[in-house]
Amino acid sequence: MGFNLLNTPLAWGALAFCVPLILHILNRSRFRRVEWGAMHLLDSVVKVNHRRFQLEQLLLLLVRCLIPAILAFTLARPVLTGAAAPAGNTPTSLVVVLDNSYSMQATDETGSRYKAAVSAATDIIAALPRGSDVSVIAAGGAAHSLLDTPVFDTEAVCRKLRASDATLGAGQFRDSLTAALTTLAGMNNTRRELVVISDFQSADWADSTLADDISRQASALSFQPELTLLSVASDVAENMAVESIRLPAVPVGKGQPFLVRAELRNRSTTSGQVTARAFVEIDGDTQSVTDVVLASDSTSQVTFPVQIEEPGSHIVTVRLDVDDSLPADNQSSVAINIRDSLDVLLVDGDPSAEPLQSETDFLSIALTPFHFGGLKLSDLIATRTVAADGSLKSQFEQTPAAIVLANVPRLTEAQANELQRYVESGGAVLITCGSRMDVPWYNTRLFDNRSLLPARLGALKTIDSDQDGVHLQAQRFDHPALDYFNDPAHGDLTAAEFRKWFQLATASDASTGLDTGATYLPTRLADSRQDDPRAQASVLARLATGDALLLERRCGKGVVLMLTTSCDDDWNDLPLQPSFVPLMQQLVATMATRLSPQINLQTGEAAVCFYPATAEDTADSIALTLTRPDGSRQPVTGERQGDRYVLNYGDTLQPGVYRLTAADLPTEHFVTTTSRAESSLSGLTTEELDSLAGGMNAGIVSDATAYLKQDRLRRNGWEVWKIALAILLVFLFLELLLQQKFAGVRS
Repeated sequence: MGFNLLNTPLAWGALAFCVPLILHILNRSRFRRVEWGAMHLLDSVVKVNHRRFQLEQLLLLLVRCLIPAILAFTLARPVLTGAAAPAGNTPTSLVVVLDNSYSMQATDETGSRYKAAVSAATDIIAALPRGSDVSVIAAGGAAHSLLDTPVFDTEAVCRKLRASDATLGAGQFRDSLTAALTTLAGMNNTRRELVVISDFQSADWADSTLADDISRQASALSFQPELTLLSVASDVAENMAVESIRLPAVPVGKGQPFLVRAELRNRSTTSGQVTARAFVEIDGDTQSVTDVVLASDSTSQVTFPVQIEEPGSHIVTVRLDVDDSLPADNQSSVAINIRDSLDVLLVDGDPSAEPLQSETDFLSIALTPFHFGGLKLSDLIATRTVAADGSLKSQFEQTPAAIVLANVPRLTEAQANELQRYVESGGAVLITCGSRMDVPWYNTRLFDNRSLLPARLGALKTIDSDQDGVHLQAQRFDHPALDYFNDPAHGDLTAAEFRKWFQLATASDASTGLDTGATYLPTRLADSRQDDPRAQASVLARLATGDALLLERRCGKGVVLMLTTSCDDDWNDLPLQPSFVPLMQQLVATMATRLSPQINLQTGEAAVCFYPATAEDTADSIALTLTRPDGSRQPVTGERQGDRYVLNYGDTLQPGVYRLTAADLPTEHFVTTTSRAESSLSGLTTEELDSLAGGMNAGIVSDATAYLKQDRLRRNGWEVWKIALAILLVFLFLELLLQQKFAGVRS
């Protein structure tokens, strides 16, 4: 604790203590000695009284000397300060880290947490001295500044804060505090402060290393910022949330019924059950309703049957009709593209006029089961079967959604070149093996020369008829086309027996160059071809012998899958198994659609949208209008890239539905979601908050009033002149009492 005087010159008045001292010295010499004969009889009494008299006079002199010294001390306005001198109205550089995550929308009888946070922030900013600059770092979704640069117009900052809302994702405080310290380092005022305003939820602040890391970063700066934590937490515990929505893993066609699975959670910590009504909405229109009962601190899954008749981009929303403290998480949305149909070209390398004798007969039935079954339901996939002849090049040029080469002996050079162009521009190809394949041609022309084949084919492995066939290796699948079969209810792929298949050319191909341990790597939107033609290949499924059964390789913007056995019943009984239909549906549909950009994203992830461009389109860009989740609109531009326009939009911190519209083009949607961890509204305990503040070398205040009081003490110190004045009055009264007593005055 330091000590300072606001009116230092007045402290020299303390020299007035010399006045009573000088008067005392002068009065000592003013007496006359009188000789008296009997004086010796009183010597002992005089000595005793003289000693007492001297002590009384010295005490009275001390009091009289202290009175002018204390008076001067009082007039000099003494203050108690910290180690440094008081800053007074020195300009300050202030950075406010404002929690605008969605939990700040939680409300109680006094209002929302975010309104309390904004009120505290504006009070603190408005009280800054003239010449101060300020910046605001928002922590919701991702660390980002509400202002382009620190500004001196505090009123403008306050207006912007009052117009803002807590609609962003989960809090990211490590990045936000780092950004705040970096911003402070670039500001110019000598006095620099960092204020964190948050509800200090456990989900955001439970990182045990956060405090030490921030303290270390602050200590490394050339200045020592004042760090203060301001909590706006309220006693809110009751909350229900839509945790997640799950759509089918495969594409959905128009008119096809499918299931929407929603996970609901009751975050309440009190005992008892909560009854709520759950709705599923398609583009805002309710399609299904159900009642749910949730016990406290429990999770439940609800399944809704849904059917969408119109192809195109749609929004599926699950909404809870419940009265709780945080409406922001009572609904969640996802985008879905309903397909009109997927045109799949089947190239039959072994055609036959006999039923189920052609190479593609089983495959064609599996891909269009409703058509072959004579049902009124529509198939998502529409197949065209052609022979592997000279007219195949024109079929490739029609750009089908996927191409299947089924036991095709070989292609002409023109056909191979067209197939490569098709794949590299974003097409999907499935190659199935068979007895008619020209293996050396495939290895040379498609693997070595064009890098289309996922692996170099080796010897044909055959199991004798008197031996049991080989089954698929039991494993958990990560590929989206095979993930469906991780649920045993969807079929057992291991039931099929395989008697013939192609092994890979070398053991290294099977174990190192290709195998990624069943880890699925999503296809990139950009060209991913590398110098090593096998660098992007992976084994998706293996036989029990360890040989690869299904492989995948990315090429340019497209993908090639290879089945090392046949797609008919010549080499295996897979087409006779119940799992064959969903397997082929999953493989082909996923191949045909997986290269489309993601439309369901996490907040902060960039959204990519494609719009086709024809040869007649000469413009370098396309004008679009983006409607954000808050209803605001802004113009955006898609840039020409080859045969399409590409929009890359990165400002997705606000969770919700984004809608893209343009003249003569269908509406497209994408949705950003955030972690539901903040749906648990419990915050740090008092001890945890104290520990956090201690680790950061920060102070804790409960509101803006407490902060401003603390700031005034830091700026001006604690004036103690009132105490000094009280001491002065005590000494004046004491001087009067002593004078009367020593002079022998009696009441």
